[in-house]
Amino acid sequence: MSAFSSVILTFVFATYVTSGVAAHGIEGEAAMKAARDHGSEVLSTAQAWAAVVIALLAPLLGNLADAGGRRNLLLRVTTLATVATVLCMPLVRMDPSYLWLGAILIAVGVVFSELAGVFTNSVLPQISTPADRGRISGTAWATGYWGSILCLGIVLLGFVMPGTGLLGITAEDGWNLRAIPVFVALWMLVGTLPLLRRAPAMPRRADAARWTPWQGYLDIGRRLARAWRDEPVMLAYLVSSAIYRDGLGAIFSLAGVLAANAYGFSTTEVIVFGIAANLIAGFGVFLGGRADDRFGPRAVIIAGCIVIIVIGAVVLLAGTTLAFWICGLLICLFVGPVQSASRNLLTRLSKESQETEDFGLYATTGRAFGFLGPAAFALCVGLFDDTRMGMLGILAVLGLGLLTFAPIRLGAAGRRAA
Repeated sequence: MSAFSSVILTFVFATYVTSGVAAHGIEGEAAMKAARDHGSEVLSTAQAWAAVVIALLAPLLGNLADAGGRRNLLLRVTTLATVATVLCMPLVRMDPSYLWLGAILIAVGVVFSELAGVFTNSVLPQISTPADRGRISGTAWATGYWGSILCLGIVLLGFVMPGTGLLGITAEDGWNLRAIPVFVALWMLVGTLPLLRRAPAMPRRADAARWTPWQGYLDIGRRLARAWRDEPVMLAYLVSSAIYRDGLGAIFSLAGVLAANAYGFSTTEVIVFGIAANLIAGFGVFLGGRADDRFGPRAVIIAGCIVIIVIGAVVLLAGTTLAFWICGLLICLFVGPVQSASRNLLTRLSKESQETEDFGLYATTGRAFGFLGPAAFALCVGLFDDTRMGMLGILAVLGLGLLTFAPIRLGAAGRRAA
């Protein structure tokens, strides 16, 4: 599934939509820049609306998965729906009138892939122990990054270079780029089949009543009230992690747009950057998982966020392509460990048989604040008329998340497991 994030959302198709589609047929450097900035705003706006949909659906479906024993069914439905959405993306022609269609398809894909992630994450406690969960989570995340490298490499050689790629698909009307989602959809389908067939069973809760959406939302309300009363640490963590995770997500989801529109990267250069970023991110999260087991998730999260903010500020102040290459790759070294440690920390704070619902709340709070990263990015782009300044909004969101996370008293959950 990492191919969706790397190829569709970050480095290839989103860049095609915000740069190729938005600015096609427009002449003049100033007009081209304005069109691409508008494309960036449209994409980030569509993703903000996707965040609202995820916030409404994730806890509800997580509640259904836990109460009704339907997790594996929902995992299959949302995964296959992601594949189907990606298969529709070749419909986006290289024409500014197709800008919103491209942005909407990407947003719908984000909804389904995020929901699939809720059910995938809830498998983690079933296949690990508290002592090795950081290693298993980090290794899994690293495998995703390295899978993205292979996928991006095939995309680069098969569809983009040399000329129109080894497959010989012409660039007329953008078909060499529009064909890439078909390959990605097949990649995701084949890659997820083992999990879709062999995910551990999630039995129906013995005390579960007949499930309805209204009953599901009522259960979620009770769960939040119970967390407010009995689990304030869990509630505080859900809110704070939602903020800094949204900043992390914005870094990856908008990196390709930033590279193309702010630093003038070609499609080939964006893909090469993506391959390098995923290679480094894979090593970072692989080692970060071991650091998680040794020092605890709290230390990994705080240290990672601080380093990302500092390096991001250097990118913003330097404003050069060389600085973007060096600092962008350094940021990738720390994003994965923070994401993996955050997932591990939630499993430590969750009670048994509530993992899927808690991951639903995790996704919901993430998406309830999910407008922050894209909206802050779009706001800064609009205020300064410069896509590069969108980085300032992302850093502000990360800083706010870190300030709210640091004071939380996590106790043993945040430290090294025995």
